Amino acid sequence: MLNAVRETPIQFDENQRADFLAKHGWDIISTVGQDSSVRRYFRLRGIGAKSDQSAILMETVPDNSPHATPGHSVSSFIEISKWLNSIGANAPDIYEVDEQNGLLILEDFGATCFKYASLSGQDPAQLYTIAAQTLDHIAAQNCPLDLPQYYESHVHKRHRRVVDWYMPLARQSKNEDGLVEAYKNIWADIENSLPPCPQGFVHVDYHAENLMWIAQEQGIKRCGILDFQGAMIGPAPYDLANLLEDARTDVPLDLKESILAKHDETFRAWFRVLATQFHCRVIGQFLKIAIADNNPQYLPYIPRLEKYLREALNDPLLKPLKTFFDEHGVYFDKMDAEDLQNLKTLIRPDAF
Repeated sequence: MLNAVRETPIQFDENQRADFLAKHGWDIISTVGQDSSVRRYFRLRGIGAKSDQSAILMETVPDNSPHATPGHSVSSFIEISKWLNSIGANAPDIYEVDEQNGLLILEDFGATCFKYASLSGQDPAQLYTIAAQTLDHIAAQNCPLDLPQYYESHVHKRHRRVVDWYMPLARQSKNEDGLVEAYKNIWADIENSLPPCPQGFVHVDYHAENLMWIAQEQGIKRCGILDFQGAMIGPAPYDLANLLEDARTDVPLDLKESILAKHDETFRAWFRVLATQFHCRVIGQFLKIAIADNNPQYLPYIPRLEKYLREALNDPLLKPLKTFFDEHGVYFDKMDAEDLQNLKTLIRPDAF
């Protein structure tokens, strides 16, 4: 989620794709969708003897392409899928691969993600509990994969985007020198005040639209996991923060509190830190996409992110951060996101 949207789509080789599918006995029957990276997905139907079978084609760019999404790769997708399945989680099996050309044929988990299952009447408590149990199961394993480190990643570094992109628009003035450094120092002090955070495998994009509801399975196998190729080694509460404070949808407060209550005080403190940093990154990133890429599709989510941030800043743990924002007149209270293109002049050249 939330990679910069490219105005010029990547041109894929349709003949290459057709040859790959014909070689392995599949036909495209529909487009499934495209996420905010260069990946595209198609639902397939088998040819001949396997005409009653379905699969998913993932079409992307090879790992050495200049268009590859940072931190994501075909090779990572393959090894992470194998590892998740080996520990009893449920990632799609990989049927066929042309790694050189970025083509993979995957198990089809159907069309019902957790979000749509909930909207269709499935009990949200059951769905989110299973999603959380899946995270607990993965966290209990020793991940042997050589994955990027979260604290060295673009994902972590981007939480400054609330300062770079949100604050100038909220205050209607360009940021003064030193504001980003002051913000980062406050976070360092908050993090240093806490016990060490448990570390492990982090999916990085673990939310209700990347989890597929597979009703015929049992236990955590009912949670089909997608879009994990950007996984890292990092703070264990991060994925739960993404799940329970999703930019796209609300999770009932009592359900969130019930799931969090199963974790110890250190985990919950880091949940608050990581969720708030996540919102700081995403609210700035949505504005960056709207302004720099002239793409407003994520702006409707800004009020929910503002609400998350207002509520989070009432936690005593984050009092220094609240003081910082208050002193600079930023209250996350329904910023006017109209006519953003005329506000480009407020964004500093060094904005990240």
